Amino acid sequence: MPRKILVVDDDPSILSLLENCLSKKYLVILAKDGEEALKKAFVTRPDLVITDVMMPKKNGFELCNELRFHSQLCDVPIVMLTALGRDEDKLQGFRMGADDFIVKPFSPSELKERVDRLLERTTRAAQAKAPPWEAPVEIPKGRISTGLKKIDALLGGGLPISSNILLIGPMGSGKSFLCRSFIAEGVKGYEPSLFVAMDDNLTLVKEKLNNLLGRPPLEFYETNKLLLMVDASSWATGLKKAPSGQTLESFQEINYLARAIADAGLELGQNPIAKRGGRRVIDSISSLFAHFELPVLQGFLANLIRASTTHGGVTTILTLEEGVVEERLVNNIKYLMDGVFETKKEGGNLFLRVATMKWLEVPDQWIRFE
Repeated sequence: MPRKILVVDDDPSILSLLENCLSKKYLVILAKDGEEALKKAFVTRPDLVITDVMMPKKNGFELCNELRFHSQLCDVPIVMLTALGRDEDKLQGFRMGADDFIVKPFSPSELKERVDRLLERTTRAAQAKAPPWEAPVEIPKGRISTGLKKIDALLGGGLPISSNILLIGPMGSGKSFLCRSFIAEGVKGYEPSLFVAMDDNLTLVKEKLNNLLGRPPLEFYETNKLLLMVDASSWATGLKKAPSGQTLESFQEINYLARAIADAGLELGQNPIAKRGGRRVIDSISSLFAHFELPVLQGFLANLIRASTTHGGVTTILTLEEGVVEERLVNNIKYLMDGVFETKKEGGNLFLRVATMKWLEVPDQWIRFE
């Protein structure tokens, strides 16, 4: 199958010229602006991108920068083809991650030669750094990557889209690490992602996500509305119990949380109208067991789970601290879930196993995943 080249330019004559120049050897995909190019890149996974700089909707610098933050496109060679010939323009292109910079007017034969050399170089580099035992995990259609290759491999290619997973383990066994990796993978893949911090410090979560993403999480909301974070930790610790052990106004109070999640989802497009799908993490639901009776909690989780499909295929991970909640109560929640994963820490290493999974055949084994 021929290698794929995505060509981006708002000038139809340039698109036509490049298509004629490259189509004898490569499969050429055309886009008239950066916004269209980004959508086509996610679908077609090109082997190389040639882009103009000055374009409507999204310019070449912005396109280059966003491709570099996509987990499966970050290594794609990018050639900037533009009338901007100043040194500062070239430096800006290289800062955004461009591999080559060609100034218009250009020689088609020279451009083709540069494309050939770039593709040859990246092929050799990929072969050199990919040992045979680290073959990439293919994500089948209808699945979503967890952000951790070993877990994706265990699942046969990731989680089913729309699945709701309960992640149980003792403190320090890697649950939050898995959740942050799951959200970071979504943001890099331009999937709407929602993180609800119940029992964790949101500032710490942001710092950890910053390390995974390479820039502050807030930037992903401001530029693309990709990531929203709900701080429910103060809400959870502020709940009061009546002397009888019943939670005061429990239905009303849990509805505050449900409304906050729904409002955030509305902004992200995780709603029945936009149906953008994406990812959610609720970290964790442990405090809910302490404050609400089981029927109230079951109703809240059932509504959350039903929304997975109606909101376009939202995949959700909910965490629970092991030993904090009676096993009897946990069992009454497990049946709502599509899967239950367990984590543990031994000898300084983090391990995970799939205890139950409704829609997949998964080996019953512990794997080291960090």
